[in-house]
Amino acid sequence: MTTTMTSYQAVTRNLTQSLARTAAKPGVASDTAYFEKNIGKVKNLDDFMKDDRLYRYATEAFGLGDMAYAKALMRKVLEGGVSSPSSFANRMSDQRYRDFAAAFDFAAEKTETSYFEANISKVKTVTGFVADSAERMFDYAIEAFGLESVADTPQEKAAITAALHLGEETQLRFSDPKIDKAFRDFLKAFDFAGKNVNATSDKAMMQATVERHNAAERATQAKVTVEKYTRQRLERDEGASNENVRLALYFERKAPQIKDAYQVMADPALLKVVQTALGLPKEVGGIDIDKQAAIYSKRIDFKDFQDPAKLKTFLTRFAALADSAGGASASPVSLLFQPASAGVGQDVLASLQKLRLGGL
Repeated sequence: MTTTMTSYQAVTRNLTQSLARTAAKPGVASDTAYFEKNIGKVKNLDDFMKDDRLYRYATEAFGLGDMAYAKALMRKVLEGGVSSPSSFANRMSDQRYRDFAAAFDFAAEKTETSYFEANISKVKTVTGFVADSAERMFDYAIEAFGLESVADTPQEKAAITAALHLGEETQLRFSDPKIDKAFRDFLKAFDFAGKNVNATSDKAMMQATVERHNAAERATQAKVTVEKYTRQRLERDEGASNENVRLALYFERKAPQIKDAYQVMADPALLKVVQTALGLPKEVGGIDIDKQAAIYSKRIDFKDFQDPAKLKTFLTRFAALADSAGGASASPVSLLFQPASAGVGQDVLASLQKLRLGGL
């Protein structure tokens, strides 16, 4: 019989190739093609949730497929976004909701678009454009034209500001043809040097900027979501033949985000891996939360999970002990997506919720 570590290494030895094979599977390819074709048509949250196939693909990508049916809840998660610490998503204990809301932050997008539309016609100079409150209009335009990669540092922004003063006469060029063309389009749209005070009075041009911004947002969402969906499907498919491989892949993906024992205890899948690797019985999950944290913290330096070599050693131990124990006790789907109470005691879950929600 093929061991967990052998199967895990077969997948991760060339992860890019493994993901490509998963992406090419008929069902995955069809769903992905639909998402990529239709996400660009989305203008707002209503559009997003109205297309059930699109919406469900996104929830699956962020590990929330089991909650896709709860549209009222998911709408509330997305409506508040993540800009405010008190938003609904930020107050939830499960990181997946925050990640989902951050990726599809229609609230912030609407706010920034409204600000741009209300104020751009008032801008009459390059200085006014760039020195706008927190550079909001300038940043919005940069995002719309896909120039974030060349306007990231103060020096890069200064170079673009100088180019705006010169307009199409600027000598600033970019080696990437796609970026350079976008930059030329940007200069044409905000041609203060040529049109002077009327540069931002062209309503059609400014509306085109808004539409470009929407398209840029959707392109980013498509890239991130498709990558996440493919990884989720890879893990799920591997789990169909060996659920411990799925656990190992899941742990590897989440490891860089693990900072302390409380994060482990709040996630049934992470907890299963840690308990197995440490040779601890699942009954440990029923003791006092702080005592549990002390046990895990004493035996694990969580910083080690940032080191690929040490993470591999940890997962090798997990794989060996998992195989010797005869496999995990729950099916992969129920383990990875069931409520946290399946992995920790009810009293522990309640305590974790208070910690995560500030006692609310």
